[in-house]
Amino acid sequence: MHRIIADLQASDTERIRAHLLRLAPEDRSLRFAAGVVSDETINAYVKRIRFGHDLVLGLVSQRGLLFGLAHGCVFTRQGQLHIEAAFSVDAAWRGFGLGTALMAGLQSRASDLTGERAAMVGMCAARNWPMRHIFEHAGLSLQREDDEMYAHGWVSPRDATQATATRTLGA
Repeated sequence: MHRIIADLQASDTERIRAHLLRLAPEDRSLRFAAGVVSDETINAYVKRIRFGHDLVLGLVSQRGLLFGLAHGCVFTRQGQLHIEAAFSVDAAWRGFGLGTALMAGLQSRASDLTGERAAMVGMCAARNWPMRHIFEHAGLSLQREDDEMYAHGWVSPRDATQATATRTLGA
C-alpha cells in the first residue's frame, strides 16, 4: 500500500476521530499517557486540536484511510517556541518505522516554523517502549520521572531550499 504523510486540516477531523477511536484500550492509554481513555475523552481531544496553529500530520492510504497521526502542539514557554509531539499508528501498521517517519515529519515542519530554534518535547509512559525509541531515534534526550518519560531536544531552522511540503514513503 502506498502511503503519504499529509498535513491535516479541520476537514480531516472525522478521520482523526475515527483513527483514535479504533485504538484498543491499552493503545489509547499509551497514546495519551493516561489510564482509561474513553470515547468522550477522544472526542474532546479532537475538538481541541488547533488546526492552522499546531502541526497535525497523518498517514493516509490511497483509499483515504487515516491510519497514523502525529500531533505537534505548538506553544511558547518563557519566550521559547516548543512543539510537544504525540503519535499513534493503527495496530496493523506498527513495526514498519511509521512512527519514526511521523516524528521526522514533525521535526521537518517544526524547522520551517520560525527563524529560531524550537524545543521539541514529548512525554510518554515509561512502559511505552516504541515511543521512547522514536524519541531517542529523533535525537531527543529522555529523563524519567516516576512512571513517565520526558523527551527534550532542539530543532534548528532550515532555509527554504531544504523545506518539503509532503513526504512520500515507499510501500
